[in-house]
Amino acid sequence: MTRYARAVSIVGVAFGLAGLFALPAQGEMVSTQIGKHLCKTVGGGKFVDIPGFPGERIDRRLLPDVRWMKRNYKIFITDAYALSGHAPNGEHPIGLAADIVPDRSKGGTWRLIGDLAHRFEPRQNQVRPPMRWVGYNGDPGHGRGDHLHLSWMHSKRTHPGHPVRKVYTRVCPDTPSDGGGGSGSGGGGGDTGGVPTKREWPGISPEQLANLAPAVPETE
Repeated sequence: MTRYARAVSIVGVAFGLAGLFALPAQGEMVSTQIGKHLCKTVGGGKFVDIPGFPGERIDRRLLPDVRWMKRNYKIFITDAYALSGHAPNGEHPIGLAADIVPDRSKGGTWRLIGDLAHRFEPRQNQVRPPMRWVGYNGDPGHGRGDHLHLSWMHSKRTHPGHPVRKVYTRVCPDTPSDGGGGSGSGGGGGDTGGVPTKREWPGISPEQLANLAPAVPETE
């Protein structure tokens, strides 16, 4: 190879590497506010410890929602990311579910837990985003005196032990948690077996609705 050819080759490799590093990192977290209290986040999933709840882990994109619930509803999480003990095709094995009871040490009560449940499920099986399924009074193995289960909305094609690509939350994970007190994103969702319409879940396109994972009720 001539000196000129080697120089051209080196320059070509340099430009190739520059282009490579200019691209967004694979799995980079990108959040979009699509409603007053509804955020879509693509990428960036990772299972992390939940501050204040020793031994519990969750997808890090849910942490702002957890902080909001902890501050406003005095919750205590008894189980979140778990590969066993729950529905294998549900949200616990992908870090997008939480089992919740009152944090008595912080003034938590079942009344507050009931308020949280009602916020996201004002009527039985009429779930508000960003929740996909709410387990409380009327659901076997759940309810006052037992626990509240919350599952967050997410894209299809999930695999236990692996973060999903797309998640919907109340608070965008790359912005500070809001002050609370506002209502959830407008409109009720459809029942747990169907796909809600755009009118029922404003801010989410019909294509996005069609690509949501189906709700999976938990039995414990």
